[in-house]
Amino acid sequence: MATLRDVRRKIGSIQSTQTITRTMRMVSASKLRRAQEQLDKIKGYALNLDELLKRVAARLPEGSHPLLTPREEVRNVLLFPIASDRGLSGAFNLNISTRVDNFIRENKQTYDKIGVYLVGRKIRDYLRKRRIQTTKELMDIKTISDDLVQGIAGDLINLYLEGEFDRIYLIYTQFKSPIKQEVIFEEFIPVKVPQTEETIDYLYEPGKEEIIERLVPHYVSTKIFYALTQSQTSEHAARMAAMENATSNCGEMINYLTLVYNKTRQESITAEMMDIVGGAEALQGE
Repeated sequence: MATLRDVRRKIGSIQSTQTITRTMRMVSASKLRRAQEQLDKIKGYALNLDELLKRVAARLPEGSHPLLTPREEVRNVLLFPIASDRGLSGAFNLNISTRVDNFIRENKQTYDKIGVYLVGRKIRDYLRKRRIQTTKELMDIKTISDDLVQGIAGDLINLYLEGEFDRIYLIYTQFKSPIKQEVIFEEFIPVKVPQTEETIDYLYEPGKEEIIERLVPHYVSTKIFYALTQSQTSEHAARMAAMENATSNCGEMINYLTLVYNKTRQESITAEMMDIVGGAEALQGE
């Protein structure tokens, strides 16, 4: 049975942990607010650019741009998952990692090669434990800069155009709300162009080919920036929720241990009183 000193020590330790988790929740809430502001700035632009590209590309003849042309035979695919470098964020990193792991296990007989171009230390560690080889690893990303995005976009475009991979998938976490995030697994390159029945045509200045030549790479880099921002926002939300749950659990444990402490102390007092009463009765009997 635990002594009163042991219980007091446990309560003190949990109170210290609760202080840490409460502070981390406040920090994550502040970072989440700033990340949401950045996400709001890019979200409308990214969605409108997606719509613009699809409307323009739908009116182009087949083979107008290599990034819009799907290959007849898909033998090598590349996964581009976005996770984070830090933990303590609930199932945020695990959800991305398991989606990648499941895809590889389910499709290793379908494709000749499945590459992984990853972002985040946690998914790197997860795949290493399962001996899954990676094509490239990006870690220690503090801010989402234009140089970072352009570098990633250039790598992915070159890997596709040089024929090393026939299809590239993008895997990231989409921010729905502070308490809900969803893993998105979608085909990224080649860019899918939906069929349209629109009969309206447009005037292009400069020419249609020049526009699409610049628009497609810009779409790829914007999509990467958007996915990184979505993932970063989701990470802060997941960590805030995890720290809030941890703080609440610490409070419940403190309440429970306080009851144990009071009960143990009362039992100790009762035992001492019984010893005193027993001793007094023994003296009276003499």
